[in-house]
Amino acid sequence: MLKADFSNINKNDVVAVALSGGEDSVTLLHVLLENAESLGCKVKAISVEHGIRGETSKKDLDFCVDLCSRLNVEIKTTCVNAPAFAKENGYSLEQAARVLRYDFFYKCIDEGFCDKVAVAHHLSDRAETILFNILRGSSLSGAKGISSVSDDGRIIRPLLNVTKDEISAYRSINGLKFVTDESNFDVNFTRNALRLNIIPQLETYFPRAEDSIVRFGESCRADDEYLYSLAETVLEKRGSAYYIDAKAPYPVFSRAAILALKRSGVEKDYQKSHVDALFALASNQTGRQCDLPLSVLATKVHDHVVLERKKPDNRLIAPFTLGDIPYGDMVVSCKKIDKNDVVFGDGLYFDLDKLPQDAVFRPKQDGDVFTKFDGSTVSLKKFLTDKKVALPQKKRVVVLAKEKIVYLIVNLEISSLIKIDKASINVVKLTCSSTKE
Repeated sequence: MLKADFSNINKNDVVAVALSGGEDSVTLLHVLLENAESLGCKVKAISVEHGIRGETSKKDLDFCVDLCSRLNVEIKTTCVNAPAFAKENGYSLEQAARVLRYDFFYKCIDEGFCDKVAVAHHLSDRAETILFNILRGSSLSGAKGISSVSDDGRIIRPLLNVTKDEISAYRSINGLKFVTDESNFDVNFTRNALRLNIIPQLETYFPRAEDSIVRFGESCRADDEYLYSLAETVLEKRGSAYYIDAKAPYPVFSRAAILALKRSGVEKDYQKSHVDALFALASNQTGRQCDLPLSVLATKVHDHVVLERKKPDNRLIAPFTLGDIPYGDMVVSCKKIDKNDVVFGDGLYFDLDKLPQDAVFRPKQDGDVFTKFDGSTVSLKKFLTDKKVALPQKKRVVVLAKEKIVYLIVNLEISSLIKIDKASINVVKLTCSSTKE
């Protein structure tokens, strides 16, 4: 019996196993099914085909679907193009696959397919992640490695304290079939090189090196949690603003800055350079400011660094409507036309029925995303850079958007989300003119 940790599973939870078809995830599915009745939970599966290994990965997906059919387990699947996504966003292939995979996990949760996703990370994965983060210069937070639960309990890892040998033994005893992903043996991937070459080499000189690395990670976790508890004492919320004690030492200040950024809505867009800029601001004079992602402004105010989201200028937000729309120093004209009268190059044309009713014209914002005509989605910043839009023009870009989804860039491009097709009935032509004399 595996030493699985079921403490993060509650009665009546619907838990979906992230099933790749490999030994680890097949074992996790079997273990959860064996214990589902005693835990009072329901077990499902989700599987992502990353578009990396062609027909082989599609066969692996078929294996997962067939396995779930035989076990009477409901499964939800998707196919993505990780190589294209990596190229579009400047990610490594590993990073791109992880982002797309976890996006699907969260989608399954948000759409009600499951309450939690169980991932088959184990003890060797913990050691590998800790070492990987240390070698790329990570902070204490990175050195603590993988946790048994993350994302507010949405992602759980029941096998995190189980060794790979124990998983293999359990799988063998229970006669579980699985597939082998040959890319796991490609040492051109950094993590594979760590797992296949570096850690085994370490263990020839330091027996049980994995256990030692994991213990080090646990020590880092304890220290990091203590520093975050101190960070809470120097962070105060006043109205919509977050005040950080400017006299706090860097290890505490930096964590308070991260908490303030996250609570201001900057969940993933911050970098160490932003934290360092805030710490530099702490020793500057009152009134000095620095801009942060997602329209967060930091200001030195006496003995504090204050973070607050900039209030949008409502004069620069205009709900979409048909007709002439005054906007800043221009007028945007949106008129319905017959589809046969479309003359590309003479304005922007789009399918009105594909545009959300509550879309608005507004300036571009950090975090905006745009879907190109080939169907790929990139950050608006990257799209404008690829289009070679000069910096002065970038600052004046006006978009038609709902939340962070951009459907149209005035005077430049429409998203494929609203493009005209054979089924389009209500076609709109958008033009704009300057009100400057």
